[in-house]
Amino acid sequence: MTRTGMHMIRKGFSFKGPANGIHALNSWITPEEDLFLVTHMGFLNIDPDHWHLDVDGLVGTPTRLRLSDLQAMPQREYMSFHECAGSPLAPTVAKRRIGNVVWKGVPLSLVLERAKISTDTSYVWTSGLEWGEYAEIEETYQKELPIEKALAEEVLLALEINGRPLTPERGGPVRLVVPGWYGTNSVKWVGSITAADRRASGAYTTRFYNDPTASGTKPVWDVAPESVIVSPSPNDLLSADMPTKIWGWAWGDRRISSVEVSVDGGGSWQTASLGPREGRSWQRFELTWSPEPGPHVLLCRCKNELGEEQPASDARNAVHSVQVQVDF
Repeated sequence: MTRTGMHMIRKGFSFKGPANGIHALNSWITPEEDLFLVTHMGFLNIDPDHWHLDVDGLVGTPTRLRLSDLQAMPQREYMSFHECAGSPLAPTVAKRRIGNVVWKGVPLSLVLERAKISTDTSYVWTSGLEWGEYAEIEETYQKELPIEKALAEEVLLALEINGRPLTPERGGPVRLVVPGWYGTNSVKWVGSITAADRRASGAYTTRFYNDPTASGTKPVWDVAPESVIVSPSPNDLLSADMPTKIWGWAWGDRRISSVEVSVDGGGSWQTASLGPREGRSWQRFELTWSPEPGPHVLLCRCKNELGEEQPASDARNAVHSVQVQVDF
């Protein structure tokens, strides 16, 4: 799919992230330059004057919106963690690409209301404008939302991140943002929205981003409970005569209710203090530790308000560990 006024910056799977990984994520709001960038097929550069969004399918009024139309509609800010689900070719490998940002844009529900979405709609399909091949599949990047999620007030057609207009690499001029769900559902360079009475049939909803279950598969949608240790890092100089603050972030679609930390590789666990969340932001946890000299493996694990826990291994949200050395 091509349109006047846009071109591909780079083709093929791409990833960018902070040099020190999660140990660089030491601020409540993640600066955009420290937020990961992932694309399956490449980055687009779209002339905002040529961009438009088509809303069709089960709607009473098929609608075409330009950037100026969205800018004139009511805007909402929403704070949320933003996490990559990892490679769909290796879904049990934890990548820990995460940040916490403030999005601003038009609630998707207002656009659907403007197009007079039908009551027969059960899914909303969102298609991006990028093109190219991924894992021997070449097709438009298309995802779906159940209608209940699509109408949630926090789901946005975002125009800004952290107070600045979206750059082309970030999915601008307009991208979908689905707070609480893995980033694969937040379609970048959005070009069309289709109201439908069934799930989308493309590879990114049928072949990729589906996890096995006892009864079949389930879509990679809401983010499972997860936590990481930001500090100390393996490179920090720790001393046995000085208390060390172990701290990090915990997050998930559901609020995190508790975090535990182990300083002996999982042999024992201590409850950390846990801060609140705003919107769907991550939550900070802390534990003061008086270390003994020698090597230590630090672990953290969390539980959400439904009682769901991080698995020990073999999952995208597996328990995080950090190896440190404590000197005399």
